[in-house]
Amino acid sequence: MLATTYTFPGRPHPFAPSSSHTDDNNNNNDYDGDPFHSLYSSLANLTLTTTTNPPRPGTITASESDPQSNNIIEVTPVFPPGANVVFAHSSFFRRRTHGLPTPSWQPDLPTPAEVRERAAAAARLGTVVVTSSDHEGSADSEQVLVPFPEFPTRLMVKYHCRVNRNGGAGGVTGAASEGKVMMLVRRSTACEAVVPEVFGWRRDAESGEGFVYMAMPEGDVLADRWEGMSEMEKGEVCSQLRGVVAEWRRLRLGGVGFVGSVDNGPLQDLVFRGCTMAGAPPPGPFPTVAAFHDYFVSMAVTIAQSRHAGAVGGQIRYTPHHLFPDDVPVVFTHGALHPRNIIVSAGPSPRVTSIIGWEQAGWYPAYWELCKARLECSRHGGLGNWESKYLPWILDAEGLSRETCGWQVGSLCQYWDYFVGLL
Repeated sequence: MLATTYTFPGRPHPFAPSSSHTDDNNNNNDYDGDPFHSLYSSLANLTLTTTTNPPRPGTITASESDPQSNNIIEVTPVFPPGANVVFAHSSFFRRRTHGLPTPSWQPDLPTPAEVRERAAAAARLGTVVVTSSDHEGSADSEQVLVPFPEFPTRLMVKYHCRVNRNGGAGGVTGAASEGKVMMLVRRSTACEAVVPEVFGWRRDAESGEGFVYMAMPEGDVLADRWEGMSEMEKGEVCSQLRGVVAEWRRLRLGGVGFVGSVDNGPLQDLVFRGCTMAGAPPPGPFPTVAAFHDYFVSMAVTIAQSRHAGAVGGQIRYTPHHLFPDDVPVVFTHGALHPRNIIVSAGPSPRVTSIIGWEQAGWYPAYWELCKARLECSRHGGLGNWESKYLPWILDAEGLSRETCGWQVGSLCQYWDYFVGLL
C-alpha cells in the first residue's frame, strides 16, 4: 500500500508583483515592469520537500520485476504515406461469423459525413464526448469520440471536428499523427493489449477535418471510477499503469536525441498552441534537446513580452534555457496521462483495459511526461491523491531524478510550470 505522498511546490504565478528592491542609488530597480522578475527572485530560493520512494502497491507486473525491462527499444518508424489510409487487413475487415452464415456485405469505415451526422445527433442528445480542446480555450480544434457499436468489430472514430488554421497540431495532422502513434506503440512494445487497434485515418478534402478510426475501448473511464475505488484497487490499477508506462518509455528513436512527433514532424503538445502566432516557427522537429529548450524558452519569453508592452526588451536579462538540463534522454511520451484517458474494466477488481488520448504523444525529454501529467491534473482535476500519491510513483519520479542532472524532480516541474504559464 502506498504510504508516502510526494509534495510538489505550488505553481508560481508568472507575473507576481516584485519586491521593493532598489539599486545602490536608491532609484527604482531596472527590473520594475519586467514580467520575469519573480523568476529571478524565486530561483535563488527554490525549495522542495524531499521525496522518498514509496513501497509498491498491490501485485507487481511482470515488466516491473523483470530486470530486462529497462532495456532500450530502438525503433525506426515507417508509416504509410498519405492523408487517407485504410488498413484492409485489420480486424475491422475480418468477417466474424462465429459459425453463422457468412454475410454478403463487407464492412467499410464510416465516411466523414456519416461521422459528422452521428456526432451532431449525439450533441443534440447531450451525449457527445469531447476528449480535449486547445490550450487556454482556443476554438481552433476539438476532438470528439464518436462510437459505432453496431459493427462486428466495435468501432470508435476520433473526429477532429475543427481545424487549427494557424499550424501545429489539429485537423488531419492531429488525426494521422495519433493513428501513427498507436501503431508504433502496439507494434514496438508489450503494450498492445491496452492500446486501441487502428483501422485507418482520413481527411475530408473539403473541410480539412481529420478522422482516426480505432477499436472501441471496453470498460469505464478511470476518472469516473477513481473516487469509489478502494486503496487496494487503486494500487492494483496504478501498479499495472507503472509497468505499461515503463514499457513505452523504453522506446528510443534510433539512438538519437530527436525531439518531435513520431512521424518526424512538429510536436503536437497543446502547450505549444500559443506558439502559432503570425511568423512564429513551428514547434519542431528539433535535432537535440538543447535546440528544443532554446525554442521552448525563447517562445515563452517572446509571447510573455508581447503581452506586456511596457516591458522593454533590453530590460529582460535572461539567458535562454541555461537551467534546463540539456543532456537528459529523449523518450517516447504520451503527453496527457490522466484518469480521463485511462479505461478500466467494469465491476470489482478493475484492470486497465485501454489507454486513449494519444494525440499529443511523441519524442520528448524524459521529464516531460511527469510535468505534463501534473498540468493535466490542474486542468481536468487531480482526483484526490492521484497527483500527489500515485502519479509520481507511476512515472517513477525517483528514477527520473537520476536522469535530470542534479535537479530534484519537483523543482524541475516548478521551473517547467513557470515557462508553460507564459505560453
